[in-house]
Amino acid sequence: MNPIIRLGLAAVTLVALALPAAAAEQKISVTGEVIDSACYIKMGARGESHRECAQKCADAGIPLALVEEGSNKVVWLASENDAETPNKTLRPFAGRKVTITGSWVERGGAKLLIVQSVKPAGS
Repeated sequence: MNPIIRLGLAAVTLVALALPAAAAEQKISVTGEVIDSACYIKMGARGESHRECAQKCADAGIPLALVEEGSNKVVWLASENDAETPNKTLRPFAGRKVTITGSWVERGGAKLLIVQSVKPAGS
């Protein structure tokens, strides 16, 4: 094979392999309400009236998630650090509206937002 063609194919392969990693690193912000996933999915519980229960669920290991403003879709969240849940960071905001900044990761049809920062919405 011609060395120039071989070099071109190698360059295209490297770019194709780098694109998913670059896309995953793109920072985005998502606004919505922090919910405990179990109570929300089982019975629709959310809001300030469910705040204390959501915090207890978080303490028990139930994953906190985000109900995205506008779409009402549940956004699954993960910590930047391995073997760590984002619950400790999110717990103070349970039942409240926040803006989370992070990056998306996706595998096998599942999508997570890696939490890098959380702040009250509108601040």
